[in-house]
Amino acid sequence: MTRRAVTGRPVIGRAVTGRPRRRPRPAGGPPWRRLSPLTAIASAAAIAAAGCATVPASGQARPISEPRNGLAQGADFPQLIPAPPGSGWSPQRIVSGFLVASASFAGDHSVARQYLSPRQARIWRPGSAVTVVSGPRVTHVVAPRGVTGQSTTARVVVSGQELATLNATGQYQIPPLSSRQFLFKLMRIRNQWRILNPPRGLLLSKADFDRVYQPRDLYYFASSGTVLVPDPVFVPLEATTTRLATGLVTALLVRPAGWLQGATSTDVPRGTRLLGQVRIEGTSATVNLGGSAARASPAALANIAAQLVWTLTSPSYGRSAISSVRLEIDSHPVEPAGSTGGVELLGSYLGKVPRTSPKDGLYFVGANGAVHVLSASSSAPADQVPGQAGTGLVPMTGIAVSPSERFLAGISPDRRTIDVVALAKDAVLRFWRPGGVCTALSWDTRGDLWVATRTGVWLRPPGGKAPIAVDVAPRAGRIIALRVAPDGVRVAMIVRSAAGSQVLVGAVVRGVNRASIGQLVPIGAGISDPAALGWYDADDLIVLARPETRGARFERVPVNGSQPTLIAAEPDASALATNDSQIVAGLPGGRMVAFASATDSWAPLGPGEDPVYPG
Repeated sequence: MTRRAVTGRPVIGRAVTGRPRRRPRPAGGPPWRRLSPLTAIASAAAIAAAGCATVPASGQARPISEPRNGLAQGADFPQLIPAPPGSGWSPQRIVSGFLVASASFAGDHSVARQYLSPRQARIWRPGSAVTVVSGPRVTHVVAPRGVTGQSTTARVVVSGQELATLNATGQYQIPPLSSRQFLFKLMRIRNQWRILNPPRGLLLSKADFDRVYQPRDLYYFASSGTVLVPDPVFVPLEATTTRLATGLVTALLVRPAGWLQGATSTDVPRGTRLLGQVRIEGTSATVNLGGSAARASPAALANIAAQLVWTLTSPSYGRSAISSVRLEIDSHPVEPAGSTGGVELLGSYLGKVPRTSPKDGLYFVGANGAVHVLSASSSAPADQVPGQAGTGLVPMTGIAVSPSERFLAGISPDRRTIDVVALAKDAVLRFWRPGGVCTALSWDTRGDLWVATRTGVWLRPPGGKAPIAVDVAPRAGRIIALRVAPDGVRVAMIVRSAAGSQVLVGAVVRGVNRASIGQLVPIGAGISDPAALGWYDADDLIVLARPETRGARFERVPVNGSQPTLIAAEPDASALATNDSQIVAGLPGGRMVAFASATDSWAPLGPGEDPVYPG
């Protein structure tokens, strides 16, 4: 989570929190705040009002499909131009104008520098640090008058709630909510007020941060495997395709940092350099690497190409302006294994980023206690699963199914025993007592079963190996929900304490007969009483908030910490299953419904409890 600087300007902001994807804002949201007049060359789009979700008498469940921003990533678009300081402006107006102008990266913040004293205009380098505040209030502190009866100095205080910080090393995090004050000192210079002490980093309102940054992903390899893991970053919206691609590649050459540090790695050798800018020809990008990359093995070059292709062409946040990549080493074209004439396409590396599949079946507990599966590719009724789990002889709750759909685990009614069984004919349940009350189950792609209890987290490897007590970073509260991402590296959980519940994400670091979850980062700020969650796609969770109340709702929560988005409300929801754009809700009385985006409504699926998709 590191912001990189290219030619002295902040380009990349590695983040776990920050800006939402460029999607339509919910109706009723606050207007964009302006601290000083702006000359607008862009027109605002109207926001349509959202309808209510209902349960129809019949209908087919369909995947969620959310409109994306029509702009290609890195494409040129209309921008807002901040106003320079006007004659006779008051100290408050100077500071307000400076804050808005700071959000423009044009000319190395050239307009913002006009608000500074001549010396500060020459030396001010905001670098990568950013502080995001909500509703900043600008207050003039009265200064003593000079001998001429006019004040020659002034002080202005900017105050507001600190929402997030992006420090000098690029770490973007949400701190505990607190009020902050920032003191600006001003002096009259040629009868105009100018700032003497600009902040070392950028001080932006939430609206301005949302306006000038866009999310992207860097891709690193899991330390213990060959899969690629997305690492969220933020880039200036005004970046051209060339500058955007150059900034992303420059960031990718640095080792993984932040909460994914230790859990991910890169095949880019230390000492590798980007030679010049990334060259853009149409929709193709040419990346010329030098330094240590010249000594990379063919296998390493193939992995470097995979990282570059996913980083530059990924459609995670909308259509990318780049569709193919050519790799050069010291200006000589190379053809890594799998490329076609040196042209690298995303389709060649799709398997390196695991994701949930819409073809996976929906598993649930039937009225007789037997586990059933509802096929995604068939309209046939649900079938009981093979083996003892499908007999109903051993009652289970909170079930979980392995991604391969070969194994199933469930929690006993007293929540102290875990039953595990192969999904095969005549398979017999085997039980395990991890100790304490079990609260959540999840499987990863390695075949490991994860168990959260009130006292900790356990990992049960396949093949009868001894369970491992997972070392979890300090947390205040008990885990009530846990879900491992399809990449097997990232983990999402809900932790409950006396102060309430919050959604956290962390990364798994593995060793020989040991595993740990490092730094836990809060996401989903503002969600009230989260109770269940699932991985919706590689960049988002679906979180069920306020279940078993008339206000129960499903929120889409970006892993990068951006603002949650309401997907649907279902007043009676008490359980959640989600898988590759599918959302299923469990209702009281053993009923299930699925959300259909085409009608913005819920469609009945039939009887069943504890719905879950594999993972």
